[in-house]
Amino acid sequence: MTSGSGTRRSYRALSFDGDGTLWDFDSAMRQALEDAARLLRDAGALRPGGPVTAGWLREVRDHVAGREEYRGRTMESIRLASFRRAVAECGISDAGLAREAYETYMRARWERLRTYQEVPGALATLGTRYRLALVTNGNTRPHRVGLDGVFDTVVVSAECGLYKPDPGIYLHAAARMGLGPAEVLHTGDDPVEDVDAARRAGMDTAWVNRHGAHRPSSDPSEVTVGDLAELTTLLLG
Repeated sequence: MTSGSGTRRSYRALSFDGDGTLWDFDSAMRQALEDAARLLRDAGALRPGGPVTAGWLREVRDHVAGREEYRGRTMESIRLASFRRAVAECGISDAGLAREAYETYMRARWERLRTYQEVPGALATLGTRYRLALVTNGNTRPHRVGLDGVFDTVVVSAECGLYKPDPGIYLHAAARMGLGPAEVLHTGDDPVEDVDAARRAGMDTAWVNRHGAHRPSSDPSEVTVGDLAELTTLLLG
């Protein structure tokens, strides 16, 4: 853990990113895509150039999400559209197969999504001292991962129309709590969408670096922690 000299302990609230910060979204997504790819292969689907794979399905999803007509659409609608495109690229016109792949993916994703081990206890402890908020571009609600009732405020991009890295989403979250941004510490795993964007909104930030990535910082007040247990120690001693 590293912390800058500018770190304050007078925050009134803590906001958190979800995917990659509180729960292991990438692992659940990879496993769910494997299930969907297997279903499509079993149905005889063959993509141009080879078999249907989880990696290819992820590429198709990213392509669909980047199209202008899907800007501001829900994650669910983008995911369904990506399966429809994947099936079409395999030369199959069966819309029911795309829906079945989508439902297989979503079911597997929710079944396999888990918080990181230290998260429930850390949030319970931090919640005795601070108000807690979730600020996410994703579509995972706290109850899906056993965190129902933990957060005072939940801000979801698809509902408020503000998407990270727009700093406006952090100003919106602070306003929802009746606080100024300087009264909130934001914690997240993405250096751009969480750290840089929240700092532009006027918040102090903590970068959760679970995998030992390198990030040069010229700001002496930036805080880096390996997980939420370290953040709890930093804030509460």
